[in-house]
Amino acid sequence: MRIDWVSHPGALEALEPAWRDLEAAVAGRTHLSSFDFLSVWYRWYAGAYGGTPLIGLAWHGRELVGVAPLTLVRGRAGGIRVRRIEFAPSDVPAGEFLIRDDHPEVAAALLPSLIRAIAFDVLCLDGFDPGAPHLDALRHEAARHGLSLHTGDHAFAVVDLRAGYDAYFARLSAHYRRNLNGRGRKIQAAGYDVGGVYRTDAPDRIETAINRLIAINEASYKLEGRPLAHAHRGFLGDLVRRLAGRGTLALPILSIGGRDAAFILGVLERGCFYDVTLAYDESFAKLSPGAFLMQQTLQRLAAAGIRTVVSHGAHAYKRDWATAFVPQTRALLFAPTVRGLAARAAHVALRPFWQRLLGRQTDDRPADGDLVWRPA
Repeated sequence: MRIDWVSHPGALEALEPAWRDLEAAVAGRTHLSSFDFLSVWYRWYAGAYGGTPLIGLAWHGRELVGVAPLTLVRGRAGGIRVRRIEFAPSDVPAGEFLIRDDHPEVAAALLPSLIRAIAFDVLCLDGFDPGAPHLDALRHEAARHGLSLHTGDHAFAVVDLRAGYDAYFARLSAHYRRNLNGRGRKIQAAGYDVGGVYRTDAPDRIETAINRLIAINEASYKLEGRPLAHAHRGFLGDLVRRLAGRGTLALPILSIGGRDAAFILGVLERGCFYDVTLAYDESFAKLSPGAFLMQQTLQRLAAAGIRTVVSHGAHAYKRDWATAFVPQTRALLFAPTVRGLAARAAHVALRPFWQRLLGRQTDDRPADGDLVWRPA
């Protein structure tokens, strides 16, 4: 096995055929390790915003058998200035290796190769199923190389549509269904339409949909009327175009009273829908357009044969409409450097505080003592 490390986004295009072959051979992956998502993310966010690309490629002969899509970011953890390596996309509790199911040894080989390739203080890895063999391999290699491994819990939300939308909706709480129905009647009275683009559409519809998506973002509470940053515009536009070209795009857009109110951007693949991002116009907040559009989207996905919806992040609001939260394990590996040891000490000291304050993670706040990460 040979492991190479790539630090320039432009080098990824030549890897597309091998990367896609690897995607097809991995059963449990999500869109987070797909070429379509990551090649666009690295192109627009590599550098000051998303950190330095650090992509590990494991080769068995001429066959690509593993990808570690990482970034190197300089910042602070627990008040300690550190060099931290984490999955792309950076600064979110999500990410994953892409490793062939019949080559579990790849995970064990990546860590020592990474240690030789670049100096770091903290390595943060998400996306492990509890008891996953990849995690056991990392734990063994960490001990061999003097790294201290600490784990914490997080989760992602899923919606089970295998029995159809009506069966799913009937399992929601009566309180939530009443609220949905009440706001739905107000939206219907105002007049609404759910449009957007799915799978593949004419190029002119794609560009129109991108412009609508950006306008909704700029009218959301996140931006308060400010223009969307150039990198965000580029990422969203290129991702929509690439997914449309591959026939995996889902971009429902809700309009109320003739004005765009909300959108959901997602990926359709292998009978699953993976949400990437969503936003709503703040002026429609009292109507809960995001919740309304989510239910409209779930209904249409079920009718189209989509069985599962995956939404990364264990945010509290997802409890209302998620079927379940799938537990996962986050691994923090502290290097035996001065700053790595200091960050580990801060992590251990903060852990009981976060456990008392938060219990299990239910929103964006740190879980089980995870260090608060602030870019430099």
